[in-house]
Amino acid sequence: MTPEKAKKITLRVPTGQQNGVSTGFPHSPSGAISAAVYFWEEFAFLDDQKARQQLEAVVSPDAAGYVDEQISEVRKIREGANLPSSGGTPAGITFTTTVNAVRGKSLTPDGEVVQIWMNYDRYATTPEKPTDDDPLKDEDVDFILKWQSGQWKSTNEPQYWKKRSFPVAYFPESPYAWDDGWVQVRHAD
Repeated sequence: MTPEKAKKITLRVPTGQQNGVSTGFPHSPSGAISAAVYFWEEFAFLDDQKARQQLEAVVSPDAAGYVDEQISEVRKIREGANLPSSGGTPAGITFTTTVNAVRGKSLTPDGEVVQIWMNYDRYATTPEKPTDDDPLKDEDVDFILKWQSGQWKSTNEPQYWKKRSFPVAYFPESPYAWDDGWVQVRHAD
């Protein structure tokens, strides 16, 4: 079996929005996966002010300094793109992030804390250039989510961070990726 041949996971539909990010996912494994995928596809990775708002909506209050850590990463990306360290997305540029596959693992026996790995592509377009000749392809990122106050919240608490695992590489046609738990994502049509 391979991720490409297997049934895709259907994302759960959010029931709310807060600070530019989808919220209201169910307390279930598919709810945690959906929360991670929606967040990553909506994340303003190049706009530090909007990213801060989004992170404040979804980061656990127990994750001291995590929002600032993530904002530092946004600013590094901005500087790497020859932009000022703080500011919005440049006018006319649109980014689309698409999560291809996910790998979820529980970090606690009760399933209240999970690690979600995502394989994704990111495309940039402008009015003059509606296609991206050099998109980011097959990138990987992971988040640790915990069920807290009726929502899936992102965290970097040390007791969970040290339990992180690292997946085999995701390839759609790989039986090893399937054995390791990678599942393709079905997006709403």
